Amino acid sequence: METVQTRTRLPRVPAEQEVRYYMRAPAVTINIAAPLSDALALMREHDVRRLPIVIDTGELRGIITQGDIRGADVMRIAGLDPLDIAQALRDVKVYEVMTENPTAITPETGLREAAMLMIENKVGGLPVVDDQNRVVGIITESDLFETLVQQLDAHTPPN
Repeated sequence: METVQTRTRLPRVPAEQEVRYYMRAPAVTINIAAPLSDALALMREHDVRRLPIVIDTGELRGIITQGDIRGADVMRIAGLDPLDIAQALRDVKVYEVMTENPTAITPETGLREAAMLMIENKVGGLPVVDDQNRVVGIITESDLFETLVQQLDAHTPPN
């Protein structure tokens, strides 16, 4: 797994630009052995589009997105029985469709670096892990856009 270790990188970013202040924590995660139906339910319940996949110790093993599960909608549109689709989502485990070893960052990673990693890897979010690879949060493109808007608003003179 590629984890960006920012503690050894020079120069350090200003503390106020570290991901730790902008990430969503705790991240909504799911166990590697859970069925897809549970992943889909968690995404809907928490209104998120991606879930870090963890083992029992909380260590990151993968990530799953709505796009990975979207096949269920295709099956429904194709006319397959909704009960068959529901059963398939219960039978397939997240580890069977997850992206293994996703790029992860640490809480000390700078916002710019996180954004560049998302652009370079064409992903919409990055799990944030501690030094034992346990998921402590997640930062998404939505979080970065929100931060950008706040910073723009702070530098815009009032009308």
